[in-house]
Amino acid sequence: MILVFGGTTEGKKVATFLESSAIPFVYSTKTKISFLETKTAQYRFGALNEKQLQDYILTNNITTIINAAHPFAQELHRVIAKVGAQLQLSVIRFARVLLEKTIHPLVRYVASYQEALQELEHFKSLLALTGVQSIDKLQPYWLKNSAYFRILNRPASLKVARKSNFPEKQLILGVPSGDLEKEITILRTHKIDVVLTKETGSSGFLEVKINAALQTNTPILIIKQPQTPPYFKVIHHLQELEFLQSKTNTI
Repeated sequence: MILVFGGTTEGKKVATFLESSAIPFVYSTKTKISFLETKTAQYRFGALNEKQLQDYILTNNITTIINAAHPFAQELHRVIAKVGAQLQLSVIRFARVLLEKTIHPLVRYVASYQEALQELEHFKSLLALTGVQSIDKLQPYWLKNSAYFRILNRPASLKVARKSNFPEKQLILGVPSGDLEKEITILRTHKIDVVLTKETGSSGFLEVKINAALQTNTPILIIKQPQTPPYFKVIHHLQELEFLQSKTNTI
């Protein structure tokens, strides 16, 4: 049995591939989503710590993990890497292809939220495209300055935002957009003078975000993608899953 960690565009691609190939798998996400279970596909949700993941693997006869979770889900990646190594389990990381870094005076890459906060000291109005979990991380900024966060329009995300006591009127409910004009309108409407986002690749419409910032002469800070645990076997294309299936029998 294969255990797929998803909740992303990449996760959906893996699930579709396995379903079409009639390869049994369990699709796992942190928060509950709509997922159609079939004879091939099972579903579970909820965070797993090291012991819980190890127990789940042993109980359900998991032979391979395909980690297609968000690149910034660092705790999940750590848990998967540690448990995978302990059980000597094959772990495939289906990763996003990163865009070439943009070299421009308005574009700056930072290593962490802490470094981002240092850079943000020079600005008074922020558009954060870093997700609801980043509200707490950026609290030192938004307590003193104007800030808008774009988050998913779902109860779980709104609950996190309310728990942080972030002003609801400054939440932009929606998903990352490939519509350049829409992104430009958001920047102009809210009079944003700096954008903060993550190095998410094309799946997260990073190029659109950068172009919107450049066309409005707005500085953009990009948090660099964390390093992948060395235990993972990294692939970027579904064809590589077909290769593994036929050549190594790992799935």
